[in-house]
Amino acid sequence: MNKHESDILELLLKDSKLTQRQISERTHLSLGLVNKTIKSLKQKGYLSNNNRITNKLINPAEKTSPKSAVILAAGLGMRMVPINVETSKGILRVKGEVLIERLIKQLHEAGISDIVVIVGFMKEKYEYLIDKFNVQLIVNSKYSEKNNLYSVKLAEKKLANCYIIPCDLYFKENPFSKVEFSSWYMVSDCKTDESSVKS
Repeated sequence: MNKHESDILELLLKDSKLTQRQISERTHLSLGLVNKTIKSLKQKGYLSNNNRITNKLINPAEKTSPKSAVILAAGLGMRMVPINVETSKGILRVKGEVLIERLIKQLHEAGISDIVVIVGFMKEKYEYLIDKFNVQLIVNSKYSEKNNLYSVKLAEKKLANCYIIPCDLYFKENPFSKVEFSSWYMVSDCKTDESSVKS
């Protein structure tokens, strides 16, 4: 399944009454490409004639959909100095909300409650999350010498069907879902001086 197909299926899972024009606007795909993709999804048996997702797709997708999340909060956050000298980057407030709390709430909205937070720098700032959100903390004691990949390795038993998320992201709209049709990365759609990664 390609990215266009999975993007369209995700939208139709939430609202099967969307028109092709609405899908085009939300996905930023041309109307012609949306039409072609929907026809292909119907031919493959993933969509019914009234644009409802069929069991042919739902049953396998439910087996591979996210069941847990790992939030990476161990690092020093050097790109945010001096903002985070006294407050860890995940605990910063944006629009009145604590970043990591917003992420956890959005995960809960998607039905994901098995959440691990990898902590290191200012780890004590995150301890309240255990009682407030019933998350598990894993301490990365080597946060100052190792990178995020080491943090991910500490949670390797949780990685199947899992979202892996930096703690300092703010999503205006909830990007998490109960059903995922494919793996995906959330990256910018443009190159920057700091990164050559592009979606």
